[in-house]
Parts: sequence; structure tokens; C-alpha cells
Amino acid sequence: MQTASVLTIFGVGSPYAWDVVDAALAQQLTVRCHDNIGGADTRLPELHTIALPGPFTIGLSSAGARAAVAHAAHEAGLDDPVALVHPFSSVASTATIKHGAFINAGAVIGSNSEIGCHVNINRSASVGHDNRIGFAVSIGPGAVLAGSVTIDAGAFIGAGAVILPGRTVGRNAIVGAGAVVTGDVADGEVVVGNPARVIRMNALEGLAPCPHC
Repeated sequence: MQTASVLTIFGVGSPYAWDVVDAALAQQLTVRCHDNIGGADTRLPELHTIALPGPFTIGLSSAGARAAVAHAAHEAGLDDPVALVHPFSSVASTATIKHGAFINAGAVIGSNSEIGCHVNINRSASVGHDNRIGFAVSIGPGAVLAGSVTIDAGAFIGAGAVILPGRTVGRNAIVGAGAVVTGDVADGEVVVGNPARVIRMNALEGLAPCPHC
């Protein structure tokens, strides 16, 4: 992964935190968890409510939550976000993984793709060649992004969705589980089905840029 030997997982208020813990332990890191809002699973390792300095990553999966938690971590004085890549994933040597990103087990990242700050790539997702994935995007389990796809900041791609080559999914857009995206998805659009169709609009406010850039 990187040079860190102790990793704080910040924002652990959902069961997804265990996936991040597992990836860190698989990298033989010492894990400590920071519960920033309360209510986290008390079985999580070294659970704290006070932010401890040092490298950190985010323990939540949803796009909106990851963006909010990135800013909460910055406000708590955590300014050393690191990428965490599960050893059972496959990342091309020409891919770029930016700070705070999490690549879960079974995910595949293709050549010359760029995974942005605090992005979450969930289990067995496939990100093809030359993709551009923006700040705090979340890619659901088993989703397939073909070549030269662009996903803008804050977008959420549901489990098993398919994005065809060269398509763009806009800022804060949502692609429903199993949807097949054959055309571009505009900022804030929520699309479902095969082929994907717009069913409503998502809020565009409240997505500030990465606080660690």
C-alpha cells in the first residue's frame, strides 16, 4: 500500500467499515478506528472517539457520506489521507490511485485509469482502461465501467450497473443497481433500468472539493 504502519479508519458508522479493516489487516497494518458520530460497532479494533494524528482512510461506502467524512476528518485535524488497496484486487501499473481512495477485494482497475481522491471502488467492480473517476465517487459491487468512462465528483454507481464506453456520469448523479447506461448522465440525474432512464433529480448543492488537495 504505502509506508504507513498504523492506519486510522475515520467514519466507521456502518458495517462497511469491516471491509476497510480487513483490507488494512491484509496489508499487515495496525488498525485503529475513529467513530466520529457515535453508534459504531463496538467490536471494531481500537475504537476511539478522539481523532488521533497520522495516516487515515474512510470507513464508509456511499458517495455523499465519503465527501462529508473527508471534510469532517480535515476539520478534526487529519490531513494525511492514504489510498488503501486490498491485495486481492488487481490494479494496472499505469493506473493512478489518489489519496484517500479505497479499492476493495476483487476490484479490477484498468490501464491508464485515474481513481480520484476518497473514491470507493467496491467488491468485484471493474473499471476499464482510461477511466476518470472524480472526488468521493462510489462504485458499487460488481459494477462495470467500460473504457474511457468519466464519473464526476460525488456520483454513485449502483451494484451491477454497466456504463458503456466513452460515457460521462455527471456530478452527484446516481446510477441505480443493474442499470445499463448507454448515453451520458447529466449532473444530478438519477437513472435506472436498461437502457437507463431518468426518474428524478438529485440535489447538486453541498459537494465541496476535496479538502486534502
